[in-house]
Amino acid sequence: MTDTALRQRLDAALVLLAANFLLLLVVAFEVHPPGAIGALALTLLVAYGHLRGS
Repeated sequence: MTDTALRQRLDAALVLLAANFLLLLVVAFEVHPPGAIGALALTLLVAYGHLRGS
């Protein structure tokens, strides 16, 4: 598999993962808003730590 084909597959997987996360976040805001805010804040903190650490 070439690098280009692998990058396209990884990009598609990341797009699907992001869409799945957003859909679950929308459902979480409808069902339990405080929990969704907490999960979003935790996700943002982990992402920030990951970006600052690299």
